Amino acid sequence: MSNVLGGNSFDILFLAFSDLAYRNGSIYQALTEHEIFILALTILITGILVLGLLRREKHGIGNIGFESFLVLLLYVGGFLLVSFS
Repeated sequence: MSNVLGGNSFDILFLAFSDLAYRNGSIYQALTEHEIFILALTILITGILVLGLLRREKHGIGNIGFESFLVLLLYVGGFLLVSFS
């Protein structure tokens, strides 16, 4: 889990430096709807993982924690939405 959180934090830092280097104004204005959706989904998934760190479960849906189930559900749902839209 720390690898996911650390990777996401590094990606956000990389995005901030990219915004500084982008010459046509803010890089956030150049984002498409699909990119904004993926960015929002990533923030949501990271928040769920942080909540999972705060509240540990011994048993959950399918013998995995609630955060793992929600991350799996959101990832598959997001993948399908982006793939078929």
